[in-house]
Amino acid sequence: MNLHGRVALVTGGGRGIGAEIARALGAAGCRVVVSARSEDEIAAVARSIVDAGGEAGALTCDVTDEAQVERLAASVMDGFGPIDILVNNAGTATSNRLGRTTTDEWSRLLSVNATSTFLCTRAVFDGMTERGWGRIVNVASMAGLEGKRYVSAYTAAKHAVVGLTRAVAAEAEGTGVTVGAVCPGYVDTPLTESTVARVVDRTGKSPADALRAVLDAAGQDRLITMEEVAAAVLDLCADGPDGRNGELVILDGKDGLPVSFEHINPEGLGTPKGWTNGMLAHAGGRVLFVAGQDAAEPEGEVTTDDFTTQFGLALEKMLTIVEAAGGRAEDVGRMTIYVTDLDVYTAERPRIGDVYRASMGRHFPAMALVEVKRLVDPRALVEIEATAVIPVHDHPLHRTSP
Repeated sequence: MNLHGRVALVTGGGRGIGAEIARALGAAGCRVVVSARSEDEIAAVARSIVDAGGEAGALTCDVTDEAQVERLAASVMDGFGPIDILVNNAGTATSNRLGRTTTDEWSRLLSVNATSTFLCTRAVFDGMTERGWGRIVNVASMAGLEGKRYVSAYTAAKHAVVGLTRAVAAEAEGTGVTVGAVCPGYVDTPLTESTVARVVDRTGKSPADALRAVLDAAGQDRLITMEEVAAAVLDLCADGPDGRNGELVILDGKDGLPVSFEHINPEGLGTPKGWTNGMLAHAGGRVLFVAGQDAAEPEGEVTTDDFTTQFGLALEKMLTIVEAAGGRAEDVGRMTIYVTDLDVYTAERPRIGDVYRASMGRHFPAMALVEVKRLVDPRALVEIEATAVIPVHDHPLHRTSP
């Protein structure tokens, strides 16, 4: 990972996930600054890193306060050097029906979760881009990807964190700075314990049954461990010229591994036209092969002799399979088009282009055109097969482009 000597700032680092992340960065050789409002807590975390052979310090800060954030960034610079890694972990959560959510509660959750992420990111971003290297990792949430009952303020705040991640990642493209986010579901922390306790109080369930109800409502098989979150953060901090910019790592508490994939576009190859130079599926992703689709109707026969109409029907069927697997048109990485008459295809290209754009928009995967003597259906003039890389979860934010 080669993070030895990098200066890392972790907000909300006094306990729970933040403390685990700080220790993981310390174990990776980073010089860690732990920050939160509680001086005793962050001092204890910093001391544990030093006791384990690392280098760490503690600085108190209310990350919702603009002036304090600016002083924090300056203090880290004075005491440790330029900030190479920022982990925006500070956050809080409450639950309430929308009608009972007060304006103060709404403002507080937006401030602690979203505004703090903005302030800290803004404080370090320009310095990172000027130096040509930096890692910003935001601890978001599955709530930043979907909506759930009774957590409207928290959900809105985490959606803001995810949106900020994607926007700043786009701004960082090509600078050597990467911006990503880890989106866990319920983690085994005191915060989750308090959530379970509220369910116990409201329903009279046992703690075990209340936990099961919370997990079932979230679609989780189990609680996520703090070590899993820390490992995902560390993974996004990895050194090297091809950092994982704009990536959202999903930790959903399902049996299996985190889901993500990334586009591989080496700088020396220039800007890819239409698609991408490569797609790397991380553990838990799925590669879908779509067998050749022609214009056969549901009854099993091709009923039209118009080439462009056949092309449109075959394309529609191919996309239907991709969508049934949880994907979208832009997940298609390669298409092979088989035609029985290349001259007809060439003559029909203007009409084919209109049909293609109506289904695929401006997405152009790698394509191969193959002329064959005949297809399985004797009336078929065209057949389309495809390969796609599809995340396990059918949600647009599982894509990794900023």
